[in-house]
Amino acid sequence: MRIKIYLSIFLMCCLVVGTSIYYTKKSLNLITKEKAEQIYNIRQSEYNVILNDKKNFLNSFAKFISSSDIVIKSYLENNRTKLIDFVMPLYKNLHASGLLEEIHFFKRPAISFVNFANLKAFNMDVSKARADILWVNTSFAPSTHFYVCRLYPGLRATYPIIYKDKLLGSVSFGIHINAFSKLFKSLGVKDVSIYLNDIELKKSLLPNKYAFFQKLPSFKEWKVLGNVYKIDLSRSGYEIKNGIVYTKIEIKDFFKNTMAYLVIKDDISSSINLLKQKALNKMILELFSYLFVFAVIFTLFKYLFDKLNEMNHILNLIKNQKFNEIPKKTNPKDELDIYKNNLIDVANDIKAYISLLTQKVEKYSDKAYKDGLTEVFNRRFLEEKAKELFLQYKLSDAQVGIIMLDIDNFKKINDTYGHDVGDLVLIALVNTIKQIIRKNDIFIRYGGEEFIIILPNSNIENTYKIAEKIRQEIEKVKIHIGDKHFSFTISLGISEIHKDDKSIYDAIKRADMNLYKAKRNGKNRVEL
Repeated sequence: MRIKIYLSIFLMCCLVVGTSIYYTKKSLNLITKEKAEQIYNIRQSEYNVILNDKKNFLNSFAKFISSSDIVIKSYLENNRTKLIDFVMPLYKNLHASGLLEEIHFFKRPAISFVNFANLKAFNMDVSKARADILWVNTSFAPSTHFYVCRLYPGLRATYPIIYKDKLLGSVSFGIHINAFSKLFKSLGVKDVSIYLNDIELKKSLLPNKYAFFQKLPSFKEWKVLGNVYKIDLSRSGYEIKNGIVYTKIEIKDFFKNTMAYLVIKDDISSSINLLKQKALNKMILELFSYLFVFAVIFTLFKYLFDKLNEMNHILNLIKNQKFNEIPKKTNPKDELDIYKNNLIDVANDIKAYISLLTQKVEKYSDKAYKDGLTEVFNRRFLEEKAKELFLQYKLSDAQVGIIMLDIDNFKKINDTYGHDVGDLVLIALVNTIKQIIRKNDIFIRYGGEEFIIILPNSNIENTYKIAEKIRQEIEKVKIHIGDKHFSFTISLGISEIHKDDKSIYDAIKRADMNLYKAKRNGKNRVEL
């Protein structure tokens, strides 16, 4: 009987140890996978923010340059010198700071007019090397895309140059793909590699340009800017190898072909090894406990299972990101309490790490919603938050006023004084209005010189008073140019959100109609 009891105890201990090993390993695998997924999602979000920021950056410059009077005049006069004198300071400044790789002007269909990366190369047909230019010059539409041209692989924004509904040509702004590696490193990422499709490089780049990439280390059909990792590039996503998470972001070019992979390396081995060490210590403790099993079998089993359940509970809370439910550390009475406290420390570290990365992503996301010149909200903010704001106002049953305003004769200001002075007018307008409206009012640059102000908890009478005060204060603003100055006025249309409105755009449309009414009735006035 005693032998049977001893054997039962031995088998029970073996079962407990085996079960502990199984669930610990499973929990470690789950935590590793979840942490890897969290890192991948963060890196993907960071890439999207960086990509959108760079697209907006390139598009802004391309759009501005393509509509410049000097640029258009240079095309009409076929005057390369005038174009070079105008754009060269901008190119030198941006190129020297690493913000821009090229500015390239084309005549239709795809004839090089001025290439600031090589001023000697012009009047060349580049249609075979730049299919994107052919597309833009055919469709009359801008395009932002990755592309491998004859000089380098990178991101480009191409805008048509149109004068009186006639296409004169196009302009292409580009940044080198290596800029994305530098941007990630500026966020604190230590190891970023770019795997470039060697077939595309060899086919598209000039021989002397391809020579640089030919010297780079190779991995299968890829040339690698950075360290080489033996990973699976048949699909994007992430891989976990020996405690290292490799985030693989696929970059497609203008033709929807895979041009490159951005590979980011994150080391989570230290945290995983710490968990493994804790699991090993736990199993060692269980084996030592087996020596005392004859005297304290029932108490010990209850004790061990209680501790295991506590730690498994903490692991599940970490897995489900329920960090607010993590218990507080207690004064340790034994080794298992120390392991539990260490596990709680790991949970808090993971919580802090996720919070820090979330703050960084929110910081870049916030930039995507701000107008670069005036620093008020941009149209994208309204487009993405319109439903959320409308639902919020509907649920609160509050009165909400809408002001839509436009600078009178703004084109004349730009034509007379230049776009730089036009920018000063926009900034002065915004700074003046910010001093009048409340902190919780929403100020949006809707487009060009047109702005929208959303006034929560404001009836139509109060909205009119605020609009009139804005109009009067703007009349007092002086724009100084040397020893001269001038004033400007605005026209305003107001409305409010009605109960039967289906979206916030219904109220904005009414305000817009009143704005045009103010324009028709002589400008410098408020209409409702």
